[in-house]
Amino acid sequence: MSVAVACLAARAAGPPGKAEVRATFQEYAGHFVQPDGRVVDRAGGGITTSEGQSYAMLRAVWVGDRDTFQQTRSWMEANLQAGNSGALPAWKWGQREDGSWGVLDPNPASDADVIIAYALLLGSKRFDDPSMRTQALALLDALWTSEIVTVADRLVLLPGPWAANQPAIKVNPSYSLPFAYRVFAQVEPERPWMQLVDDTYWLLDAVTPEGGLPPDWAWLDAVTGAVVPPPDGHPVETRYGFEAMRIPWMLAAEVRWYDEARARALLGRLDHLRVRWHRDGSLPAVIEADGSAGRDYDYLGMYGALLPAWGIVAPDDAKGLYNEVILAARTVHGWGPADDYYAHNWVWFGSALWSNKTGRGPTPIGRFDGRP
Repeated sequence: MSVAVACLAARAAGPPGKAEVRATFQEYAGHFVQPDGRVVDRAGGGITTSEGQSYAMLRAVWVGDRDTFQQTRSWMEANLQAGNSGALPAWKWGQREDGSWGVLDPNPASDADVIIAYALLLGSKRFDDPSMRTQALALLDALWTSEIVTVADRLVLLPGPWAANQPAIKVNPSYSLPFAYRVFAQVEPERPWMQLVDDTYWLLDAVTPEGGLPPDWAWLDAVTGAVVPPPDGHPVETRYGFEAMRIPWMLAAEVRWYDEARARALLGRLDHLRVRWHRDGSLPAVIEADGSAGRDYDYLGMYGALLPAWGIVAPDDAKGLYNEVILAARTVHGWGPADDYYAHNWVWFGSALWSNKTGRGPTPIGRFDGRP
């Protein structure tokens, strides 16, 4: 029986409960987070990334695990921020060629920077720790200065400072997190974070063709701001792959937490993924710009990111996806291959958002509706 047919038969089960959401985070932390707070990418040669630290911090605040939150925060400050809690963290840390351990690439990555600031603001409320808010505000100042630019009157989040001042501005649509910008607007009303929300939806609309998919990477003309073809040598980066797969999750969060009509409309434009899944029984891990499969296998993390999106547009299919695909991949470390930290994170994020066990988290100084 195909996955799609099996899922149609699996209508009864609902989202995971609080115990499952908590347990799967603790399993993840036990396998991927060292006692000192370093998140290890076991499948990536034992490196640590700012993305990995950010995911652990956000998950920890959502489940109320202050110890893990503080451990990962402290390790990040000591090792990725060189002791400066307000500096944008280096994105890559690991073993050097001479055998020593330390920063391998000092450039920051803005997706992690946004999530870290967001997690700190949520943590400042949940853990009653003003130092987290102070650190978040310092990070936001650095982020705004180094990673946000104006292109033809629109605000654009760069993937990192290295992308500035280029003839064509390289952007990663999946780095955009409007729900975080809304929180930043509440703590920094003097900065136009809400314009960045609006301009993010312009970008997502511009790079998502009807019947197509948003790309992993896109380029904007530095003068006009128009979306332009990729430079020579970069065509594969227009795929819907391991970067862009996160976008449905972000859109689902915007609908769930803010009832954002633009997010709902974009989810509708991606519904052909669900139709394809029904037709073929699976989705390729990478989908080329022309719709052909870029890989001959599927990827559990993609299904995790789609879960809350389908929970909005097709609740019965979300139940089937969870029952027949995600639960079927359940292991003692989370889901799927033991060392695939990326898939484990995105299945957890998807399951937690679908079940409404993340907490609403729209304001770090207000309520946490539905938190565990």
